[in-house]
Amino acid sequence: MTGYQDIADNEQKLLALTGYTSEEFEALLPYFSACFKAYVAEYTLEGKLRQQRRYSEYANSPLPTMADKLLFILSALKTNNLQVVQGHLFGMHQPEACLWFHRLLPLLNQALADCGELPARSMKTLPIDQASSLTFFHDGTAPRGYPPIQRPKDAAAQKTHYSGKKKAIP
Repeated sequence: MTGYQDIADNEQKLLALTGYTSEEFEALLPYFSACFKAYVAEYTLEGKLRQQRRYSEYANSPLPTMADKLLFILSALKTNNLQVVQGHLFGMHQPEACLWFHRLLPLLNQALADCGELPARSMKTLPIDQASSLTFFHDGTAPRGYPPIQRPKDAAAQKTHYSGKKKAIP
């Protein structure tokens, strides 16, 4: 069974599994812990409103500490394992890994938002410093299914939009 204590001393393993250094992991942990505690105060792990009992860790929990919970969700996102594999790594079956994944992912997003590290989802929401010359943009190709450019009727305009991928028809 994988746990945070097993890899906490090995910086390379932690970075390979999560994409975070130990300093970054430790900085994110209090935000994640606060989000988790706020969630389980109101809801059960199954997502139902909590009626009577408060949340408590059971003795044989596969994710006994907050660091283990954070390691589980970060490694699942970084390595993109099948839930069966992710469950095996953390000593649980696939349905339990699925439950933990779907509970912890929104809490991780909330924790990243709370500490101001949530990635921008579009260019409009990306804060760009106009004074800085260190802002870079990635120029990529359009993904498959992207709406193509309408073919112009004018022959000269067609040549400007021609990609060169197809041979000219004689």
